[in-house]
Amino acid sequence: MNIISVKGMIFMKKISTISEKRTSLSVYMVFIAAGIAIGAFLAKVPFCAGNSIINQYFLTPYEAVNPYYIIGRTFLFSAAIITAAFFFGASAVGQPFGISLLIYRGIGIGISTSSMYISMGSAAIIPVTVTVLPKAAAFSLITALSVRENVHNSCLIFSRCFGKGEQSPVKGGLKLWLIKYFVLIILSLIISSADGVICFLFTSVSGN
Repeated sequence: MNIISVKGMIFMKKISTISEKRTSLSVYMVFIAAGIAIGAFLAKVPFCAGNSIINQYFLTPYEAVNPYYIIGRTFLFSAAIITAAFFFGASAVGQPFGISLLIYRGIGIGISTSSMYISMGSAAIIPVTVTVLPKAAAFSLITALSVRENVHNSCLIFSRCFGKGEQSPVKGGLKLWLIKYFVLIILSLIISSADGVICFLFTSVSGN
């Protein structure tokens, strides 16, 4: 047995192990944290900070504070990210795309919080704490859960492409896959609804 064959067997064993056991969420949070750092740097660029596709509506325009507007936009982005994660999870090479979603989510958080501090200074502490950080934490968790499924299933498909575990059907099958997807979608709707109400109440009380 040559060296290449040995290395190949070791690599496949690692992939198989990943597919059998989901990685801790803290590992995925590291990629979100990396995205936040990138977003903090990009906040210095006005175009990036003001682009809703980049800030993902974590940065809410006060002049357009309508609870339905906020709910719709934040839910749209979250649903799109969850759907993308599950879509890429159906591919043997979907892992890098899932990781990129984590970084993208982090960029939205980082650029929003940093741009608020740049424009408002210390006065941004309360708005950031009330209107950004709660939904940032909640959506980070939702995204991490989605990508964990993405990586888990992608690794499982990858390992089976090389004859690993092909006789073992996916536990729960498509039904379990869809249940997880819809649960995360519903949680995103709940978080988005709460975010819309919080932002509306905060701006009403603060007079913005």
